[in-house]
Amino acid sequence: MTAPRPRSVLPTRVLLDTGPLVALYARDDGRHAAVTQWMAGYRGELHTVEPVLTEAAYFLPARTRAALAELAMSGALQLHTVDAGGYSRIAALMRKYADRDPDWADIALVWLAEAAGITRIATLDVADFSAYRIHGRKRFELELLR
Repeated sequence: MTAPRPRSVLPTRVLLDTGPLVALYARDDGRHAAVTQWMAGYRGELHTVEPVLTEAAYFLPARTRAALAELAMSGALQLHTVDAGGYSRIAALMRKYADRDPDWADIALVWLAEAAGITRIATLDVADFSAYRIHGRKRFELELLR
């Protein structure tokens, strides 16, 4: 009798929200050490959208903003662009979650979760990503970096 062959394992895919990016590059952020440690140990694919980089750049000092572009260029981060159909879905999600006053980057990540089939998210935003649903039903699996 032969041992069963191991299933091929797909790389883990995680969405990356703004908070961890800011904490990664802002050494004075209270979560800098936790995020840096998580990033150093993570071996899967990181996916995000351009609005997350824009939002992170807004919160970071000018001297660290170039690091965001370098991260995107390095291939360590899969950067997704919203297509025309994506904007339609984002508009619908903005209307659906209007009572939460959602920010553009968060809703773009919900769109990406739906479009790419990614359910895990590295975030510091527990309240919002506990409320958002993928395709209106599925909860996000939160990688809480605190």
